[in-house]
Amino acid sequence: MKINTQKFTDRSENTYEVHEATTNLGLTVTLSPLGASIQKIAIRTVQGEYLSMALSLPDPTVCPADAGYAGATLGPNAGRIRGSELPIGKQIYHLTPNEGRHQLHGGPHNLSTIIWATDSVTCTHDYVKIQFSSFQPDRMDGFPGNRTYRAVYTLDDTNWLTVEYSARTDSPTYINLSNHTYWNLSGDFSRSGLEQELTVFSNNISLLDTEFLPVDVIPVAGTAFDFRRPRRLDNAMRSLKDECSRSQLHIGKGYNHAFLLNKPEPFRSIRSIRRTLPLKKACVLRDPGSGRTLKVMTDAPVLVLYTGGFLQDGLFMSNNQYSRPSCAIALEAQDLPDVMHILPHAYRLTTPTEPFHRIIRFHLI
Repeated sequence: MKINTQKFTDRSENTYEVHEATTNLGLTVTLSPLGASIQKIAIRTVQGEYLSMALSLPDPTVCPADAGYAGATLGPNAGRIRGSELPIGKQIYHLTPNEGRHQLHGGPHNLSTIIWATDSVTCTHDYVKIQFSSFQPDRMDGFPGNRTYRAVYTLDDTNWLTVEYSARTDSPTYINLSNHTYWNLSGDFSRSGLEQELTVFSNNISLLDTEFLPVDVIPVAGTAFDFRRPRRLDNAMRSLKDECSRSQLHIGKGYNHAFLLNKPEPFRSIRSIRRTLPLKKACVLRDPGSGRTLKVMTDAPVLVLYTGGFLQDGLFMSNNQYSRPSCAIALEAQDLPDVMHILPHAYRLTTPTEPFHRIIRFHLI
């Protein structure tokens, strides 16, 4: 394992360090305190070249929120909250809307827009670990509680990238953090991300209304959302047999849906983390041409599949490539969007005695 560090200054004259960690197997992950984000993921080919596996910008001082939240930590809430209304006990907190009347990804001052503190950088023979932290005061964008957040990224020598989120508050609040990396395992973003093959370990998905908010939960069987066996995304979209699938994919310009994940596997130990955690298989993404594969595991209840139908066209990216709609897909491990309104029994608050914790693991092979 090795690590390189570069210093950058943004337009507001804020200076911070970006860290590039590389495994002996040729996987490079670049981490930035801006949005506690994955700024770049690249893998070394047999020809010795590095190919970007994730949508990334050449300028690490550009806010991820200005590029579809690429690689960013989403929070304090990943996804939308209907009407920007957050019920806690008998009180309704009115959040700051930033998408029509709704709030998206935690509001205008969400965690992807700020420079986190870099608390520690550790490099050993087996792994690199980088810890970021940030703070939001009570009622920032409407959320109650003085909140402290932590994001710990660990890249080990077997090409596992572990993202561990935690948060504490001094009064009951809602926290739901996730990561918003877009993937195209071909490394060629002129090719559609829909050419990738996907397996999702889920039997049920949530349907969307025209404002991209969940309205119901249905089984995936017999729909374009059945990825219980490996299936190319574009083939799944072309094989529409029911009106429900057609209308849903029209709303989202492809997939923008929450898959309710199956039960977790037995406890398993994770290197560099001093405890065992109940993780479930979330999905497997594969590039048919190269055979490159991404496995995702998490303790989150839901995986949101977003195939980038609303990505900006013509945004200059790393490797002298340009973005376009559906050039890459996001796999977001999180709570069900708008869970407090659609499935209140699954709504979990973060309190002073019950801190937030989430783990997401990516394995590139």
